[in-house]
Amino acid sequence: MPAIIDLPRVTRHHPHRVTALSEALPLALAAAIYPPALLVLLLLTGGPRPRPLVGTYFAGAALVTAGAGLVGLALADGADVTVQRSRHASGAVYVALGLLLLPVAAWAWRRGRHPRSEREHGGQRIAEWSRRASSSRPWAFGLGLLMYLPSPLYLLAIKAIADSGDSSASQVLAVLICALSVLLFVEVPLIALYVRPAAVAGGLRRVHDWLVRNSWNLAAALALAGAVYALVKGVTQLE
Repeated sequence: MPAIIDLPRVTRHHPHRVTALSEALPLALAAAIYPPALLVLLLLTGGPRPRPLVGTYFAGAALVTAGAGLVGLALADGADVTVQRSRHASGAVYVALGLLLLPVAAWAWRRGRHPRSEREHGGQRIAEWSRRASSSRPWAFGLGLLMYLPSPLYLLAIKAIADSGDSSASQVLAVLICALSVLLFVEVPLIALYVRPAAVAGGLRRVHDWLVRNSWNLAAALALAGAVYALVKGVTQLE
């Protein structure tokens, strides 16, 4: 027997539910692996006044990361490139980001295969910047801005949030969570400098040794995985 009253189906998400993080958070964590930014952090922690310098470095990084995420979210909605507005435009953005990540992965892979002496030579400029930042908070702030300019992986995370269909408040919350995830390798040492400062130097030295051996190869693998994700999702939306 047919229902007397045909109730409309509810298709919108709960206004306080954050559904985008299952896709966006892994992308943001992958974006946290950027060897030059981590090298700057390690050099700053070895300076004479690590806490204010690392705090200033974090402030610059947080400003550009959160700001770029919120601006990207607004642009995605305003330019009608979310999947809800236009599947083809959304797919084109995914394909573009995927194609951008392919040369990034190749570049990181080549850096990882260079002899250690060549990689250390390539880091001399960053080391010089870090030495200047060690005596100047404006330099530390500027390096935070520069090193954490949005990467294609982070832009993919913002695109996934924009496509979630969540409420505006939930999307903003998701962007802030992803921004904090991108900054994870700055936040943990910064907290440790206040909680257990004596243990920071040894721990960061072990991290530095591991990064010298593996960080570029890891960055290449993550960029390649992000490219495959973006291309597959983009092609699916273009069909």
